[in-house]
Amino acid sequence: MIAVSKNRLSLQQMYVYISMKKLALFLSIATALFQLSSCKSIQVEKPIETYIPAPLQPAISQLPLTIEIDLKKLETALNREMKGLLFEGDKLNNQDLSVKVWKANNFSFTVRNNLIEYRVPLKIWSRFGWKAQRFGFTVGDDYEANGTIALNFATRIDLGRDWKLIAHTSSKGYLWIETPRLNILGVTVPVTPIANYALQESQQLITKQIDQVLAGMVDLKHYAALAWSEMQKPMLMSSENHLWLKITPKEVLVSPFETHDQKLKLTVWLQARIESLMGAQPALTQALPLPALKNTTTRPGEFNLNIAADATFAEIAAMAKAQLVNKSFADGKKNITITDLNIFGRNGKAVVEADVVGSIKGKIYFTGDMVYNAEKVAVEVQNPEFDINTKNALVKSANWLLNGLIIKKITPFLSYPVKNELEYAQKEANKMLASYPVYKGVALKGQLNAITVTGLHLVPGAVRLQANLKGNVGLIVDDLQL
Repeated sequence: MIAVSKNRLSLQQMYVYISMKKLALFLSIATALFQLSSCKSIQVEKPIETYIPAPLQPAISQLPLTIEIDLKKLETALNREMKGLLFEGDKLNNQDLSVKVWKANNFSFTVRNNLIEYRVPLKIWSRFGWKAQRFGFTVGDDYEANGTIALNFATRIDLGRDWKLIAHTSSKGYLWIETPRLNILGVTVPVTPIANYALQESQQLITKQIDQVLAGMVDLKHYAALAWSEMQKPMLMSSENHLWLKITPKEVLVSPFETHDQKLKLTVWLQARIESLMGAQPALTQALPLPALKNTTTRPGEFNLNIAADATFAEIAAMAKAQLVNKSFADGKKNITITDLNIFGRNGKAVVEADVVGSIKGKIYFTGDMVYNAEKVAVEVQNPEFDINTKNALVKSANWLLNGLIIKKITPFLSYPVKNELEYAQKEANKMLASYPVYKGVALKGQLNAITVTGLHLVPGAVRLQANLKGNVGLIVDDLQL
């Protein structure tokens, strides 16, 4: 009896358990049917994509044209020109004195800015006649004597108004390394007239040779005119992004000479309008002629370039979907779940298209300001609000959404970091500027180090960041043949 009683109790418990499961299933189905019957579908007309033209603003910049004169090459050229017998003279100062001068050794430069100082060692042969009264007789003869003298000079290099380099050479004295010696019957070699003659003739020769060598080294006006003309042709910065650089020079100035690492540097800098353009190659415009040269004591400022960096709507939407799809947002007892999301532009605003299910089903659209957040180095949507068509639809079927609470919850997920895009744009610009041949022997070289976002615009398919790059960029003449 006890066993039967226990068995009956178990059957009762099983009956109750099965009944409860049926009730739970019934309630679940009922709830689903209720939710399905209470989910309202909405039809919203999609906003039309429109974009406002947003050309990159040109930047006013200083573009140096640097002429570098290798001082070792200048030394080599002058030593090559000055060899063998340099000069000779007879009857100096109306005296019976003849002199021949050779270069004893090569000479080298010491340079400070535009002042070149150097020591010229010379070998000197002299022949002179002498006469003396001895014991009532006049005696005399011709004698030869050899010596070595070091002449010191300084040459200042300036730039004339005709764009030519001019050498101004002056004497800094001399020092006998080996004085001509002769002592016969009290006769001494007239070393002072010999030294003065060597000094005078050497200065004239050296000045002439330096002028000739400098003129042969650098036809500055030629290079300036060449660079001025060639730089006005559009330059392709990035074939992938179809980004072009266009330079419109306005003014040309020349700064004082400088020396650095055994090079004499002359900087002619150009005040120019720098533009970067995207798309097809810009049309060629008539080249402006080279203007008159102006002197200035100021140094060129940093090179400025405005460029564009694009973050595509597809990339921004993909990051947002990774965080938002299947995520639910509630407002009281009402909720929506996002199943898809896209972004495009309309009249300068970002439009977010969201597919939703839940208390409503369909597509909703809200707009916002696409802005750049410098602290996060990201673009993000701010000040969201439903577009007019979505508002009209929600008034009829889901006015609880109109308080904006849910789209404010969604908006923080609409942030996209753009550090990679900016770094890529900077990298592409520097790749081009590493050495862009403007013309044979003339290259655009430099590096842009600082990047600042100055604004953004929405363009078809992307958020276009406008960024300014600063750095040191110049035109380098590097084909001087000596």
